[in-house]
Amino acid sequence: MRPICAATLLLALVACSGPGGWQKPGVAPGDAAADYAECRHTAEVAFRRDTNIDTDILATRGQDWQRDGVLQSEQYDDAATDNALQKDTVSRCMIDKGYTSTGG
Repeated sequence: MRPICAATLLLALVACSGPGGWQKPGVAPGDAAADYAECRHTAEVAFRRDTNIDTDILATRGQDWQRDGVLQSEQYDDAATDNALQKDTVSRCMIDKGYTSTGG
């Protein structure tokens, strides 16, 4: 169960990071932060269902995976996939708002 908590904490920390890495001419930092927060929220809502499904699968298959020695691998794969998809969703949202990535 600890790896689930660790993955959830990692996703939360990524979600709480600021809008660093995005710029748009003429936009104040506070407005950029608000846009970034909106994009993060959109991604969180979009993938909440997927996260819930992953949790349900873990609840039903966790013992099987633990017995087979692949539990941590499955948890890592789920967390990595979810994180990558959320990051991509945030990036697309910011680009749609007219921001460009500074790579930060």
